[in-house]
Amino acid sequence: MKPISVNREILLVTTSSFAQRPFCETESPEGTNGLAPAEQLEAACWNGLMSELLPEILSSSSTLEEKIFLWQVETRTSYLKLNLGASNPEFERQFTIDPGVFVCEKNMN
Repeated sequence: MKPISVNREILLVTTSSFAQRPFCETESPEGTNGLAPAEQLEAACWNGLMSELLPEILSSSSTLEEKIFLWQVETRTSYLKLNLGASNPEFERQFTIDPGVFVCEKNMN
């Protein structure tokens, strides 16, 4: 039986109050103080703060005894799209939650 692999696609809206708050890092690299809030959120995701920002996202995957890694952060105009998974996830266009793709794939009357 093939083991179940968990892949997640998360959208973080950069215009929300969640994205506007300051993010504290244990080791703040030089030059991150002048970043925009959306860039600070992206840096926080890459620096491993996902488990602190969204603990419910990563805690549910611990029951599968499989490590979840952040593979990609795509910056859009008003949101960040995060791709998480045990291996590099490939999402099918028809099942994505990305609004840019979702609207293009919708059949018009």
